[in-house]
Amino acid sequence: MLLAFFTGGFLWLAWPPFHTAFLIFIGLVPLLYINDADKGVKNKGFRRVSLTYLTFLFWNIFTTWWIWYASPGGAILAIVLNAMLMTIPFGLFNLVKAKAGKTTGYVSLICFWLSFEYVHLHWELTWPWLTLGNVWAGLPNWVQWYEYTGALGGTFWILLVNILIYEGLTIKNKRRNYLGAASLLIVIPYLLSLVILLNLPGNTGMKTNANAVVIQPNIDPYNVKFDAASYGSQISGLITLSQQAIDSNTVVLIWPETAIADDVYEKTAINNEYVNAVHTFLKSHPKLKLISGIDSKTYYGEKNKTITSDLADSEKGIWVDHFNAAVLMDTGNKLQFYHKSMLVPGVEKIPYPQIFGFFNKYIIANGGYGGSLGSQSEPSVFKINSKLVIAPVICYESVFGDYVSQYIRKGATMIAIITNDGWWQDSPGHIQHLEYGALRAIEFRRFIARSANTGISCFILPDGKIIKPTDWWQPVAIKENIILNDKMTFYALYGDYIGRVACWISCALLVFAVWRGRVRGRRSEK
Repeated sequence: MLLAFFTGGFLWLAWPPFHTAFLIFIGLVPLLYINDADKGVKNKGFRRVSLTYLTFLFWNIFTTWWIWYASPGGAILAIVLNAMLMTIPFGLFNLVKAKAGKTTGYVSLICFWLSFEYVHLHWELTWPWLTLGNVWAGLPNWVQWYEYTGALGGTFWILLVNILIYEGLTIKNKRRNYLGAASLLIVIPYLLSLVILLNLPGNTGMKTNANAVVIQPNIDPYNVKFDAASYGSQISGLITLSQQAIDSNTVVLIWPETAIADDVYEKTAINNEYVNAVHTFLKSHPKLKLISGIDSKTYYGEKNKTITSDLADSEKGIWVDHFNAAVLMDTGNKLQFYHKSMLVPGVEKIPYPQIFGFFNKYIIANGGYGGSLGSQSEPSVFKINSKLVIAPVICYESVFGDYVSQYIRKGATMIAIITNDGWWQDSPGHIQHLEYGALRAIEFRRFIARSANTGISCFILPDGKIIKPTDWWQPVAIKENIILNDKMTFYALYGDYIGRVACWISCALLVFAVWRGRVRGRRSEK
């Protein structure tokens, strides 16, 4: 148990915000020992599983404890269940290793873990915060090659180096070979990253730029943000901060997630008093486009209702969907909406409601939204003009590289991340979320403008460098010329192809292991 505790702690020390990610290269070595050192041990299968689970439980607790601020129950579920899911690839690894040998076992471990991370990015119980490749978010100069592989490429790198180092430490007659290979595997990708960085053009992208202003209003999400009596003063504060920063060159103004929090009916949004106040402000700045977070809703008839809609009027057969959305506004009366698609499980949606629907009352009691928010099936972009096309990425969505790639394939030349990280207080959570954005900048070579309600707001360069970061708990406006880019990276074109390939190989390895096990069984019978 002590070894599991220290291993979980070691993985935590490698993680942002410590910026000691290079420790990850030996972070899994003790866990490999746990899954290998079982000679003479009774109930070795139970020992492996329990110690592996404890390792991941400690890692999850140390690294994501801050979820507790937003939801104590949600924190317990996320930590306990995520540790259980992380244990599965190691259990399958031990199964394959026992039936097909150590080498095949190691190949399977890499594939099983990559498959786990890929599934965790795409199913309804998604919580990919601890994707191994995310560990480099605070040291982007190490992984400039993510534009080819995405974060799953980093996961592959980390797993392979840990396996080589473990084998080097345990096999004396081949120690130099394994440790030498591990050293090369660390150095070569790092040098490649530096070469890519040195050869990036000074102004990555098109020659066109756009002056952008980002607002951080700093509104307490627990006591003020969703108090209807304060909506008017919130909008006034946002407008005041905006007026202090915009000038005749400003093209786009970005407000954070749920900046307009009045559950606005989209069809008649322009008539809403708070939206109308924003519209009046924009009329004084005819060149300006505003991207803002907004709580919105849409009504349907009985025939058009969705799986997430609620009955609003039983007599008239009217149903309603509520959205965590982004809105594009200018001087015109037509507003364009994007509905957040990657919703937070247990807070914004009930995953697999047929199974977990009974959690609904508990979620409401703990401050979450009852049922599920509405969403759209795929992302959409805000086209300002032929060159300025913006990806409106809302909060949690910025953790999903494969999802963000869909914006890029639809023509996005810059990314706007709007978020409200104040739920987690001044904890490592909001710093981790900020730094994950640097990986998206590298993967797509896009400039990012990040507007957070309570910090940290900033701009992120296409090489992952964060500039003009704001302080926590400070109302402020920042401004920057955004260099636009319409070129497609390899990762933008193909997304998490590494995860898809790993899933296919994992299936093949399981079949192979079962076959080898049967063959060995028949031979032993003879």
